[in-house]
Amino acid sequence: MKIAFAFVLLIGLIVAGPCASGYGFVAEGSQLSVDQALSMAEKHFEIAKLLIKEGRFDRALPEMRKILDLNLQGEYEQSVAESSSLIARLLSEARQTALAHELLDDTLARMKQCTNVASLLKIKAYLFKSEGKHQKAIETFERAVEVERQCPQQ
Repeated sequence: MKIAFAFVLLIGLIVAGPCASGYGFVAEGSQLSVDQALSMAEKHFEIAKLLIKEGRFDRALPEMRKILDLNLQGEYEQSVAESSSLIARLLSEARQTALAHELLDDTLARMKQCTNVASLLKIKAYLFKSEGKHQKAIETFERAVEVERQCPQQ
């Protein structure tokens, strides 16, 4: 419930933002408005959560990739990163750490903003830590710190 509320709250804040209109995104060959893309992202996120709840883990990742394929960037990129983090956490709790890593890697490949990269690396490090892979966790935390150091001051 907390996850759904957090995502809906994030989407609401983004839609209410000053730049919520006027930008289009290309997804699956058609032009989408920001509102349409965000609405679709929310639905894919909810589907992924339900698939995990039902134990249909193999279908959750393709559902999350549909969000990544919407190419939400700029101020919307943080919501994409956070939704991937939340799904990765659910996968980890269900002992599907390989899928969680794959989702985080797919999301990292799409991120442009260093704060989102650092945040996802931190989640990945915690995932390694939960698996008992302490050296990989240390290395990933160090990468997150380095990325964060390179971020421009905000």
